Formats: sequence, C-alpha cells, structure tokens
Amino acid sequence: MLSNILKKSSNASIDEKKRKRMISNRESARRSRMRRQKKAEDLINEKAELEKELLEDNHKYVAKCQILFVLESKNEVLRAKKMELIQYLKCLNQILISYEETESNHNLQVSEPFMNLSKSS
Repeated sequence: MLSNILKKSSNASIDEKKRKRMISNRESARRSRMRRQKKAEDLINEKAELEKELLEDNHKYVAKCQILFVLESKNEVLRAKKMELIQYLKCLNQILISYEETESNHNLQVSEPFMNLSKSS
C-alpha cells in the first residue's frame, strides 16, 4: 500500500513535471513563432522601403540623364561657336597682317622720297 501511494505520488510528481515542461515548451514555441512573425514583418517592411528608395533613385537617375543630355547639347553648341570664333579670329589676324604689310609698304614708299630729298639738299 505504501509503495502504491509512493508510486502514485511519484507518478503525480512526474506528470506534474511533464505538464509544466509541456506548458513551457508550448510557451517557448509561441514566442518562437512570434519572433519569426516579427522578423518576417520586419523583412517585408524593409523590402517595401528598399523598393521605394529604388524607385526614387530611378527617378533621380532619369532626371540626371535628362540634365546631362541638355548640357551635352549646350556644350556642342558652344563648341561650334568656339570654332566659328576661332575662324573669325584667324580672318581678323590675316586682315591685320595684310594691313600692317600694306602700312609698312606705304611707309617705305613715303620715306624713300624724303630720303632722296635729304640727299639732294
């Protein structure tokens, strides 16, 4: 009898331990599921944020490409004007050189008669 009571008491104690362990395991599993769920939600939120940033960056990229196109077009116009001005400057230099040569020749022609006059005096 006493052994039966001890066995029952021992079995009850073991059953109580099993029950507590089972409750603890269930609680642990519930916390684990909650952590997994939270992590999944965090990853979904992070994905949405990254997609939003990517879209914004793509819009910025397109805008920068448009600005680049405009600047390259303006740069081409400026290069063409530069070439025109270089040609114009070359023409002006040629005119100046021609004028200086003509002026120099004219001075020689004018000074020669004066030279002849001074010799004859």
